[in-house]
Amino acid sequence: MRILIPATTVLLTVTAMAEQPEIPDALAQVGRERIVTLLPQLLKEKELDCWLVFTREGATDPLLQQLGSDHMVARAALIFGHDPQGNYRRIAIAASYDITPLINSALYDTVISYKSEGIKPHLQQTMEELAPGKVAINRSRDVPMADGLTTGMLGYLEETLPQLKDKFMSAEELIISLFSRKSPEEIAAVRKAAEQTQQIIREAFSSKVVKPGKTTEQDIAGYLNKRAAQLNMENTCMSIVAGPMRGHAGPSDRVIQRGDLLRSDICFSYQGYTSDIQRTAYVLQKGEKRAPDFVQKLWNDAKAANRAALSVIEPGVPAYRIDAAGREMLISLGHGSFPHGSGHAIGREVHDLGPLPAPDWPERYGSVSFAKLEAGMTMAIEPALYTNEPRLGGEINVGIEEDIVVTESGYEVLGELQEELWLIK
Repeated sequence: MRILIPATTVLLTVTAMAEQPEIPDALAQVGRERIVTLLPQLLKEKELDCWLVFTREGATDPLLQQLGSDHMVARAALIFGHDPQGNYRRIAIAASYDITPLINSALYDTVISYKSEGIKPHLQQTMEELAPGKVAINRSRDVPMADGLTTGMLGYLEETLPQLKDKFMSAEELIISLFSRKSPEEIAAVRKAAEQTQQIIREAFSSKVVKPGKTTEQDIAGYLNKRAAQLNMENTCMSIVAGPMRGHAGPSDRVIQRGDLLRSDICFSYQGYTSDIQRTAYVLQKGEKRAPDFVQKLWNDAKAANRAALSVIEPGVPAYRIDAAGREMLISLGHGSFPHGSGHAIGREVHDLGPLPAPDWPERYGSVSFAKLEAGMTMAIEPALYTNEPRLGGEINVGIEEDIVVTESGYEVLGELQEELWLIK
């Protein structure tokens, strides 16, 4: 049984970042635009003939929800590629009781339903008609979102399509480009999340909220969550630390004291798209009008590393170079290295799919740090200064994390940079 669904041509492009499209209504169309318009472009860019997503119950592909369904019971094949005549085809093959969401998604021009005969004859016929040379499948050593094909399912594909066994290749690069390039509407949503997150952190890290000797980290968290709710945002991560660092620790009952370094790592989502912002403030001692020189130097050095990392961002740059720029700046200023990368993609997830600004540590980051930046990618940039400073309670870090979008000529900050160490009276 073949069910044909009319295809509608829509456009997905990275437009001038100065344009501010309406967000909520447009976001509903983004997923379809990505598959209908961007994906065929990427297949040609990557010199691929076909992308084959193969999934089933108990081993659901991580991308299934973005490809038209929350759940498949029996084996299903989602196929995107060009036929020998150059026509872009979007074909779904699924069990009869699994096809309804695929039809309703409007992502496919053809939906093939099977019953007792199983998926094999339909998959064989479809691939014979497409006659692809290179077939991308979801197998990846280092990108979990591109690794949805189990060993057993791969074996089934090789058994069913023996003529394509040597033509299978990882869809990793295709998937990174497809889902990390954001539409103007998605960029607008991330921008709004970043701007509002910055706004409420600035409010929280002020004498309006922080009363030294009384206010706790939990009190600040309560203020942030209340303000976020008023701005229609949801909490997706929150770390607030006064004094010695505690990693990705949640807010505690620790009372904030004068002379404390106060750091936040806050993520709030707007319309399903999230920010990730770190800010640092110093709580003035009585009689102080500015931070001590050693505190100011730590801030200045952390800022220099952040700006060095930002300075290399442009399309075509391998992500590891962002990390290298920030890391080398800190080392040149007399600090040690730090035990993690210098940022990550942001979008629907705090740690979204995309190139990873991280060093060449094969057993930790693998190949993702060598992925290249592309216009439309939204990222959080965060090289970090770690030091042991007894005057601040021991091991501390100075956090500055900025959200950006890669543009055709460089990058644009989403919201505003933190230019000065914030002082709390």
